[in-house]
Amino acid sequence: MSAIQPDRRTSALTRLESVLSHDFCPWANRWVYWVKNPMWCLGIAALISILCGVFANPQVFLLTGVILLVLTLGSIWPILCVRGIRCRVEFNKRRIREHESVPVRLVISNRWPWPVWGLSLVNGFQSSSDESTGESAVAIACVAGWSESEFLWEFRPDCRGVYPLQAPTIGTGFPFGIMRAVREVHCEGALIVWPQTALLNAMPDAADARQCEEHLTDRRAGEFGDMLGSRLFREGDSLRRVHWAQTARQREMIVVERQATATTAVRIVLRLDREADRETNERSIRVAASICESLYRQHAYVECLVSETLYVCNGSEAEFRRLMDAFAQIRIDADRRNESGEPRRDRRAHGLFEIVITPEACRPDVQLATGRRIVVVEHIGRAEPSNTRSWLTVAGDADWSRQLSRLWRKACHAA
Repeated sequence: MSAIQPDRRTSALTRLESVLSHDFCPWANRWVYWVKNPMWCLGIAALISILCGVFANPQVFLLTGVILLVLTLGSIWPILCVRGIRCRVEFNKRRIREHESVPVRLVISNRWPWPVWGLSLVNGFQSSSDESTGESAVAIACVAGWSESEFLWEFRPDCRGVYPLQAPTIGTGFPFGIMRAVREVHCEGALIVWPQTALLNAMPDAADARQCEEHLTDRRAGEFGDMLGSRLFREGDSLRRVHWAQTARQREMIVVERQATATTAVRIVLRLDREADRETNERSIRVAASICESLYRQHAYVECLVSETLYVCNGSEAEFRRLMDAFAQIRIDADRRNESGEPRRDRRAHGLFEIVITPEACRPDVQLATGRRIVVVEHIGRAEPSNTRSWLTVAGDADWSRQLSRLWRKACHAA
């Protein structure tokens, strides 16, 4: 009996806490949230003490003076402290992926002889869903006077983008939290966060494998394209590839290596829907980035159409970084379309194996008429894929990467 009573007390306290902390009138928050600021409470208390001092007892004016002193000190001291500090942020890396950690260095210099307490860095390091909470990225207890302090913390972004997302600020509300004074932080460089990708170890069977001088790769040596370098002559090399100037200089046969044709030529079209929820669009971007990266790693010629901008990745690491940077900088609300609602077609797409990634269920007649492969990303929370005529349908469950890897292997006949 004694063991049951604490459980009942705990459950009763939990229910009481949920009742006391429940927001019964969310529509009235904008009218009553000003009460959270202690300045208004102290102001009302000062007004009441003045009335009591006038009509009841003049000694109450002593309490009025104390309240006014607290209001003055709480309003002026944070502004004075913030004026004496300088702050900058430095990233130890240039590019990372979602959910990876990167060390961030925060340097604060204080020119005042007294210490500054209760500093916090806000804005720029939270995703759009966390910015409304007002949570700080890092909090600092104290910075000594006449000093330059360095702080290092691990930043783990949960969403792609270019960080800081907006101009960060550092501020303090010490000592009473009546007023918060802020100062802009100088950022040295930016952090580009690539979308999370899945490992896809297969290539489409229907890809265009024709020898085409426009679809080349810098990652393998061949007979076409630009010159990659030179090497010693090997038995079986054609005399047409001999570099006679280098041969005369080195006094041995030197041949030239050129680019090779890509084994697969694919165009990826990313189509976003502003009416879909943000997480579904983000998953569509991750799916597109996964397909582009897997094809690039397998020496394919890849074209990607992102927000009506065409990115070509023919094996160069710089072109791949430029493509992934474009994925990181996509703005879903700024995705443009033409009047028909379809992404614009480019004449260079002729002869390419075209894949369209979209969070919408595309019409079957569009797929059959154009011959494109449609990858549909279902809305988050839908356990089973919808009945759509698509090449791949990624259901809206949690483990999207493993699901995409399995579906891609099956579609490419590589299982």
